[in-house]
Amino acid sequence: MIRVTRPSTKPEILLTKGARQTEQDKTAYDTDPNGYRSGNRKFQSKKIYGNKSVKDALLNAQHSKCCYCEAKIGATSHGEVEHYRPKGAVKQSVASNMEYPGYYWLAYDWDNLLVSCAVCNRKKSFLFPLENEVVRARSHHDNIQDEKPLFINPAKDEPREHICFRGEEPVPVTELGRKTIECLQLRRPALQECRRKRLQELESSRDLIDAEENSDNPNLQVLIRKAKEQLKKAIKPEAKFSSMAQDFLHPRVSVQRQTPIW
Repeated sequence: MIRVTRPSTKPEILLTKGARQTEQDKTAYDTDPNGYRSGNRKFQSKKIYGNKSVKDALLNAQHSKCCYCEAKIGATSHGEVEHYRPKGAVKQSVASNMEYPGYYWLAYDWDNLLVSCAVCNRKKSFLFPLENEVVRARSHHDNIQDEKPLFINPAKDEPREHICFRGEEPVPVTELGRKTIECLQLRRPALQECRRKRLQELESSRDLIDAEENSDNPNLQVLIRKAKEQLKKAIKPEAKFSSMAQDFLHPRVSVQRQTPIW
């Protein structure tokens, strides 16, 4: 997971249709708060937040990667606009009961939107654990600033302070990192296998450099230059699984990341 910096200019559709729909949803809630809190009434989701202009702006900010697992989003892996604070309903944990409504007033809020891969979106779903569930904002009349989420917000937090990598496996440095790994199942087998394959590519390039860097063979020198360039690209934010690559190639950059919690 890497830090995401959204453009300061918000997509126009969120400022127009999104703002109007937000006010309509607030009014609807105020007319029947008990109905919405019981789950008997639900907001009709408007796909304003999924507009191409919104999704494209987020993908550009995220280097066309899932905001959580860093898998590349492309023709074979369509990303989904993700609500950091779930809009429809919310759960403190997998085992807890669903609470209605979710953060409906943030459904079209630019600061609440990201793009994730379909799998991370499905794993996170309604999960949004808080340090103290009692202070959870239950409507637009409450203040979300009172909340302390136990889930990394890649557009606000520095993910690298909370999760590090040992090989292809993400390990938590903080409780925030532990909860995020757990909720998103960032150690799921298919994802681990993808990271493992990427790690093998990096290992091959590094081993070639270590073994043959002093060789006088011009052909080997060409390969070594290419290998060095590949490793430089691997740690850039736009590269898939760049966080893993950084910890593999520069494991001592952060002392904090060498003391994960288990």
